[in-house]
Amino acid sequence: MDVFAKFLKYVRLLFCPMLAVISLQVLSADSLVLNKQGDMIFDNLGKSIEQSRVKNSKENFDLLNNYRKFYLEDEKLDYFCRENSAKLYFNNGLERDEFYRTIMATLQYKMMNYSMHAIATYAKKLQFDGEQYDNLVNSLVSKCSQNITLMGHRLIRYHFQNYFKEQGEIFLPIDQRKNLYTDKLNKLQSENEILVNELYYTTGIFAYACSWGGQVKYPRQLANFLSSSAVMSYIIRELSGLDTYAFKDKLSDKKGALCRNQICRPKSISKIEQDIIRPVGSANLNFDYKLAYCEKFRYSAPKYSSEVDSEFVKALDEFKDEKPRLIGQFLALVTRVPDFNVWTHDSKTIKDYISLSNDGLWDFWALDYLKTNSKKLSYEEALVMQIDKEVNNYFVYRKSFPEINFNVLHGEFDKASDVTNMINLHFDINIPRTDIKWIYEQYKIAHVGNDDKKVEQLKKRLSLYIENDYQEIKSTLMQFSVNADLTQVMTDELIRQFDMIDHIELPKEAKAKLLKIGVNIRIAPFALVAIRNKRIVTDFSTRDLNEIKSLETLNNIDSMAVEAKK
Repeated sequence: MDVFAKFLKYVRLLFCPMLAVISLQVLSADSLVLNKQGDMIFDNLGKSIEQSRVKNSKENFDLLNNYRKFYLEDEKLDYFCRENSAKLYFNNGLERDEFYRTIMATLQYKMMNYSMHAIATYAKKLQFDGEQYDNLVNSLVSKCSQNITLMGHRLIRYHFQNYFKEQGEIFLPIDQRKNLYTDKLNKLQSENEILVNELYYTTGIFAYACSWGGQVKYPRQLANFLSSSAVMSYIIRELSGLDTYAFKDKLSDKKGALCRNQICRPKSISKIEQDIIRPVGSANLNFDYKLAYCEKFRYSAPKYSSEVDSEFVKALDEFKDEKPRLIGQFLALVTRVPDFNVWTHDSKTIKDYISLSNDGLWDFWALDYLKTNSKKLSYEEALVMQIDKEVNNYFVYRKSFPEINFNVLHGEFDKASDVTNMINLHFDINIPRTDIKWIYEQYKIAHVGNDDKKVEQLKKRLSLYIENDYQEIKSTLMQFSVNADLTQVMTDELIRQFDMIDHIELPKEAKAKLLKIGVNIRIAPFALVAIRNKRIVTDFSTRDLNEIKSLETLNNIDSMAVEAKK
């Protein structure tokens, strides 16, 4: 399940916005330029907003931008837990439990508030009559703990009936389908099928929330949500009074729950901040809430006391294997960005959602890239020569003495090539033993003292040694690499390596007055083919040019002969 949960989390974050972004570009060849993996969907939002032909597209893009930020908070919380080992301390166990209970009750409140409003709206959309709705409510309330203090069973029934009778309906995740997705995607499933599935998982959210009776030791099914970093990053930001990036409507009410003497009640966030029992030495509640998640909730698992009726536990097993989809639907209710994993269990349909969005994204990107960059493109990829800093750093750390390695690449395949598959060219930079030590030591002194003038003088002196040996092989190297002078590049790289070396270790060759700094130029397979082809083309061009010149000479001679006969 953990592997499946991680997969769904990845799919939710990557493909839900992807589906929507494609649809926001309906009938338009204007799309996105992918720059880097984490931000590829959102890098050109501003441009896309201007170019999109979809009505009210700014609101849709704002929705997706908030969705992205919502999940970034999830990643930040995970990172916080990995990097922090601090502990929370309390005056006694009762205060500790009250602090944890307030966090748990706030989660319970949010889950119940969102799910109760949503269930009533789903029921109206599916045209439930009064009797059908009453049966659904009775079934749900039967899964609530008898000891729930946030709201009693009678109040829960009252809210359910009141929300069902209200004229206004809340905006559901499915309502975003037409705004965010294309007709092609929307035809994969009927609206009724999606409504039924969203309602089903929303009832699971309510059941899991309502199952908790207020005991910190026994979180029951609330534990499935307590252990989710995506859910808890939202709860923590809500309790901290920060922007949660949730969809703004009456459900984002800036409320949580405050617990005292094991009794929890809905309260405003400002009231909770004022009255909550704090850990010893607390200076920042947001920090405390994060530590509470890392220390207490991150690895929560469902746990019941021995007094709980087995039938009650069995009734909650209906959603036993559906944790990722329950969490997905809760986050969809909070953000109003629908999660297509909730819409179906059919693997083929899920595959269609992913493949259509993926293909569509790349089609739009390709069209946009050709449209905006076609005049800048060459007909073949350029030959690239670059310093291999990773290999250089390895040798510097291992030997405490500089060495320079270049890679000559041609295209993406060469970037993935192993060093052992490359042809190596080598030459040495010869520097007197005393000089390299002196240059290194003087550079360190000048660098620490921020003496830029001295640094430049030392660079110039170092470059003279490099140029002396490089000039002898420069013309040969240019045939197997790029047509450029590498003196300055090698000088800068040696200076960079000097920065890394704490104490330079000169090779122990007593008789050697000159020390050799090795320079390796490794040529990858496709680069070698490109160099060969370039050489062939150059040779043929030279031959053809010589033939043309010879022909012109012959024509001139013939012309002169004709003139002489006149």
